[in-house]
Amino acid sequence: MGSKLTKSKETVWARLKWHFTESFAGELLYRRRDEDDDECVDDLRDKRRRHAYRYILILLSLVLVPIVAHNIYVRQMVPAVATLLVLGVLMLNIALLSINREAFLSIPVVLLMSITLVMLSIFYGQNYSLFLLFPLLVALPVLLKPRWAVFMGILTGILVLPVVLNQYDPTTAAAVCISMALTWVVSAWLVFAMTEQSRRLRGMAITDSLTGAFNRRYLELQAVKCLRDWDRYQRPASILLVDVDHFKNVNDKFGHAVGDTALTNLVDLVQQRLRKVDIVCRFGGEEFVLLLSETDREQAGRVAEELRGVVESAQTLPDGKMTISVGVSDVTQAMDMDHWFKLADNALYRAKRKGRNRVELATLMSESEPAAPVSSTVPLWR
Repeated sequence: MGSKLTKSKETVWARLKWHFTESFAGELLYRRRDEDDDECVDDLRDKRRRHAYRYILILLSLVLVPIVAHNIYVRQMVPAVATLLVLGVLMLNIALLSINREAFLSIPVVLLMSITLVMLSIFYGQNYSLFLLFPLLVALPVLLKPRWAVFMGILTGILVLPVVLNQYDPTTAAAVCISMALTWVVSAWLVFAMTEQSRRLRGMAITDSLTGAFNRRYLELQAVKCLRDWDRYQRPASILLVDVDHFKNVNDKFGHAVGDTALTNLVDLVQQRLRKVDIVCRFGGEEFVLLLSETDREQAGRVAEELRGVVESAQTLPDGKMTISVGVSDVTQAMDMDHWFKLADNALYRAKRKGRNRVELATLMSESEPAAPVSSTVPLWR
């Protein structure tokens, strides 16, 4: 009986620990969005943000409970009532977040309320409350966007300075102010360093080290999002499966170093003629995939034909030019991601059979049409 209870408690604790870690995994609470990214918010990331915000509010509520108890004990009713009101508002927001609803108070408002509450306690003679400002100052760069963190830090300093000068002698007041400023600066610097490191690691995880194009993992994530957007909002998208013609001859004639340079030049050439919202990914070897958002099959075919002509006319090799074959498929034809890529791969296979250096649009496969010898989403032929 005892072992069962212990096992149950460990299971609940492990589940809570996993949920807490998962809520704060990946990114900070805010997210820098591109101008064209407003409609593409990841549902999982948004859910994690709500869970993380709920945990922060729970921790802040736990801090307020002993403050309320102390204020009632010393009969300081004004700060006690103010703390109870803030605690009630936090609990209401926690309840909303628990049922997957958005909280009606943003993080800057919650932090501003907390700082105001601390200042009210100091005004009523509870000087020890000044030390509660230090964790709040640490939280500013962690939880807020840079401009909000700077604004809240300056506002806190403006509010704290007259109180500190009134409560302490000049030497002590100067030491307190310097300590608070250093706390904010160190926290901001650490957050900046960790954010930059996270950005670099994320870039390494989703890009090809040779060409600078995205890799297959990132492509599949974006393809799944395009499929979801088509199901929900009927937003078109197309993929261009690109293969360099006779690339093995390039490596045999010029060497692998020249071949690598040619692939890098090809990616640069393609990226210069695509929109910022379009994605260029390397599948491996000389095979690339272009994911074009808000583009139907006919538009994608015109883009593919333009790129084919540009590559054919560009001087990408020391002696001669490269050509590409392209298979085009749009999301309206796809049943799932593997089917989408297979359609484009069969179109590319037809382009190869018909002489290379051409563009073929995908059609729904019939039993009489030979399929390209592929496995899953990765073309195996050269």
